[in-house]
Amino acid sequence: MTRIPLDLVAEILCQLPVKFLVQLRCVCKSWNTLISDDSSFVKKHLHVSTTKCKHLLACTWISPPLPEFRMMSYPLTSIFTSEPTLLECFSPIPPDTLVGSCDGLLCFSVNKDLVLWNPSIRKFKKLPSLEQVVTNCAFGYDPFIDTYKVVSLSSYSCESDGIDGTPMKVFRTQVNIYTLDTHSWKRINDFPSIPLNGLSEGIIVSGTVNWFAYSTASGDFSRVIVSLDLGKECYQEISEPNYDEKPIYLTLGMMRDCLCIFSYSHSFTDVWLMKEYGNKESWIKLIHLPYFGDHDSHDDNIHYQKIYGQKILYIFEDENDVLLVVNKEFKKWKWVVCDSKNYTIKSFKIQKDFGWLESKVYVESLISP
Repeated sequence: MTRIPLDLVAEILCQLPVKFLVQLRCVCKSWNTLISDDSSFVKKHLHVSTTKCKHLLACTWISPPLPEFRMMSYPLTSIFTSEPTLLECFSPIPPDTLVGSCDGLLCFSVNKDLVLWNPSIRKFKKLPSLEQVVTNCAFGYDPFIDTYKVVSLSSYSCESDGIDGTPMKVFRTQVNIYTLDTHSWKRINDFPSIPLNGLSEGIIVSGTVNWFAYSTASGDFSRVIVSLDLGKECYQEISEPNYDEKPIYLTLGMMRDCLCIFSYSHSFTDVWLMKEYGNKESWIKLIHLPYFGDHDSHDDNIHYQKIYGQKILYIFEDENDVLLVVNKEFKKWKWVVCDSKNYTIKSFKIQKDFGWLESKVYVESLISP
């Protein structure tokens, strides 16, 4: 091994899974430096991992006899045949929300704090606390400065002059950006519209953050996609596609590194993909799926069940197979792989019924939070 040039060693090592690389750091100082500190090697390994080492992270509560929070990881290529890897939680307090996943880093909300965690190398970082209560978050990569960012929205009240000049209380939305390289928050211009909280999380794609919001410009509070350019720190509105039928609910996401919209109707879920960011003409309908969840309503609000009862997690490369998490019975969640061409269920995971389940697809990486 001493006769093999280090650049050839790097070519060999970047093909290996992270769990082996963590062990191989002990071989010698040069390997430890390469694997732990060489940013070009880390990026090269990430490029290989995005095509090979995708995993599904599942956050859930297991019971009985006592409720126990668990994080489990499944290889995406063998999710229905492999046993899960039980991950040790980075916090004694179970996370509240899984905000997002990007390049092996996962962002969690934990007891009003935000945490970045890489389960592959078992490293995490707690973000500096914000004084404001965060109502909406986005996490992803900023290509302008080659780093990772968390964007938070927080509501606050202030006084403004009314039409007759009388002071009145108004609510605005503060925007703060955390940058991983500087480990600090920065406040930018307030959000120009009224964000849709809850399911409408921010999506970072192509150097922009995107939210569904209510526009106040026209006075009719119509729905718009508001885009924040991370480089210029300015806002614009993005046009939606021309839907085939009026959706009852919409959420934003990212598939194939493109902005996408999940459009829910009473019987189907459509996935619209913007192939060229910012170009309205590039919207295409990628997937059209029937609703596979429980059609017997156990809740007074049927829309609640439709929205929460089926979620697309991943679209495989052949564009036929789609990984879903569905509510087959009331509060009994399962993963399903569906053939989108003939609308058939191809596989069911032999698993316990999860009363609550949050899932994200992530890749193995050496990127340190």
